[in-house]
Amino acid sequence: MRFLSFRLSSDYKIRYGVVFDENYIVDLEKLLIKGFIDYYDLEPANAYELANSIFSQQSIYVIQRLSIFKDLIYNQLNRISRSCVDDYVREGLLHDINSVRFLPPVPNPRKIIGIGLNYDEYRIMLRYPKPEVPLFFFKPTNTLIGHKEVVYIPRGGKWPGTSSKVLFHEYELALVIGRRAKNIDRGEASNVVFGFTIFSDITAHDIEMIQPGFVLYQQRAKAFDTFSPTGPWIVTMDEILEKNIDVHNLRIMRKRNNVIEGESNTRNMIFKYWEIIEFLSETMTLEPGDIISLGSPPAGPPEGLQPGDIIEVEIENIGRLINYVK
Repeated sequence: MRFLSFRLSSDYKIRYGVVFDENYIVDLEKLLIKGFIDYYDLEPANAYELANSIFSQQSIYVIQRLSIFKDLIYNQLNRISRSCVDDYVREGLLHDINSVRFLPPVPNPRKIIGIGLNYDEYRIMLRYPKPEVPLFFFKPTNTLIGHKEVVYIPRGGKWPGTSSKVLFHEYELALVIGRRAKNIDRGEASNVVFGFTIFSDITAHDIEMIQPGFVLYQQRAKAFDTFSPTGPWIVTMDEILEKNIDVHNLRIMRKRNNVIEGESNTRNMIFKYWEIIEFLSETMTLEPGDIISLGSPPAGPPEGLQPGDIIEVEIENIGRLINYVK
């Protein structure tokens, strides 16, 4: 399934859903209420209270809890009839996909980890040696935004190095951890992955190059608000396996104003996702909701993103992430 978080125009509640029939989003809380009533014969008030408790906490807990009710969710999804879509919309079970505000699929992860220098063509272009282990850095959660939200160019203030004229758009496949993981063997890595999404690692390249290779400037260059567009959804691991999708053989494109400016394939990753999980889990405990972005092909544009630009990342079998630049 394609899992996402969203808001309706009528309130500020964070809601969770799955894509249905391309044009609609199923409200998972409403779906589980129906399931608790239909399958477990709960009274409506009891079903509502139970479903509400599942979605009342941070998204990292929602991801854990949904695994418990996965079979019920799929059973209920299979009962949705396309001939009754209008009725479902009226009762709030379905929402038109164009009527919602997309949020980052995991709105409040504990960690956002970026893998650097992981595409061989980018490494060769930059004339760096091949790394012996995955290179990683952290991005703060204030950088997260969702599909169709705005990336703001830093305009600075009193301090030097807080404004940028050359924003690079790094376009990446990312994974989301589904359960607590420590010292995971690469052969078991798929068992701890909730699914895959799209991640734009926006980088203030001119700040990054104040002192090339100096990690503190790199961290600052990636830490500004809105610098981590993510989404629109997470393609869950069960769908990846069911459809036999090879996540290391996916076409990946970067577009600006509907023009393709960068293109590669995930087969060009130096370290595969299972190696990255094995390495990171020896270093730190990975937790549900953690986002690990798997590196970018050559970034751009050379002149930097401009106000009014529309940027896109499209990854085969995953989706298309669109954002606006101001």
